[in-house]
Amino acid sequence: MNAGMSHAHESHFGPPSEPIDVAAFVQASKDAKLFSQSTGAVAARDHWHILPEERNQVMSMECSVDDIKSTLVNTLDDPMLAANLFKSHEATVASIHETADSSNRRKRRRLLDPASESVEVLALRDNLDRVQLKSWQLSLDSALFMRAPKNSDQNTLHQMKKTSSEAVNDTEQAIITITVHNRVPWGPGYLTRSSQHAVLSSQTLSDLFEAIPCTSNEIPPETLRDGEVIGYDDKLPPAPSSGCVICVEGVAYGDGQEEPDYADKLLQLLEKSPETRRPSLKKGSSIYDTQFSTLTLRLNEPYWLLHQGNCEHFLVVDQIRLLHPDDPTSGYPLTVQITPPLLDLCRACGKVPAVFSIVGDVRLGESPCVLCAPCWRNMGDPQDESVMIVPLPKHEMGW
Repeated sequence: MNAGMSHAHESHFGPPSEPIDVAAFVQASKDAKLFSQSTGAVAARDHWHILPEERNQVMSMECSVDDIKSTLVNTLDDPMLAANLFKSHEATVASIHETADSSNRRKRRRLLDPASESVEVLALRDNLDRVQLKSWQLSLDSALFMRAPKNSDQNTLHQMKKTSSEAVNDTEQAIITITVHNRVPWGPGYLTRSSQHAVLSSQTLSDLFEAIPCTSNEIPPETLRDGEVIGYDDKLPPAPSSGCVICVEGVAYGDGQEEPDYADKLLQLLEKSPETRRPSLKKGSSIYDTQFSTLTLRLNEPYWLLHQGNCEHFLVVDQIRLLHPDDPTSGYPLTVQITPPLLDLCRACGKVPAVFSIVGDVRLGESPCVLCAPCWRNMGDPQDESVMIVPLPKHEMGW
């Protein structure tokens, strides 16, 4: 919320777009008959199957890329050739980075002697060198557009995950792509993508909220003694959501589950902050009553979500477009990407992911200390009754 965080947000998401009234966008598309044009384009494409067989074969041969495909497949299916491609690409990228970085004083990497390569590899390299495209070879300026792969680039899903089986009845509406970002534990000023979802303009903020996977929703119920938390019972299902608040364009949309709800509590907290640092925020309707079609959104602008007490996410609208006839006809909100979680390794063996966080055990030398089940079992029962065993999230809900 402060200036430093705002600067961090801008460096992550880029400048925001102008406000987009979702309802006005859909209505303008209807007036321009864009929905019917998309349907007509799909219908014209489907006419391919009713062409005469001779014409169909002639066009298939003209548009065929089988020669290129077979060359690529044969190369990648050969372990020796594929390994050479990967190694040479990595060496080229490393060389470009080293050359572009004037402060780099490291010793240059030694490349393999071409004379030691096999005949097949030399033939492949000769074919690549004869490519006439000027953009084929990476130039020194390519360093400006390269970065190392990130964990958030990966996707645990093999296919889109449907949230429901409800079919889309109204096809003349918008589809909105929203990415969820979380703070990273090692740097609160940095954010990383955790998931990405596609929602319809006719759906509500609650539909999106319930589709977001979050480890905070997997915390088991607390075990209380005299009003104090003494542990957690991982044999019971996690407690239901305690509500949330989503802030969009100066409006706080609460859950409306109780009075006061999350939005009321947020506004009460902001009233206690200095007026000069107090953001302009007012309470809106419940997330269960707020459709995306009633909102005005900006692309690349992070919107704030708070739930489960102090668990926060940042919702970024990546795209607002018309629903296309080729889009799925059911299952919205769709989850299209989930970043694989980075699991903490056991602090004792350092070999397998930890499943417990041990708090207050002097035998471990640090508190909390994350351990795997075998290592904690081998430690034996703690002598101090104040030791708390906190089960770590299992990453089961929403995946």
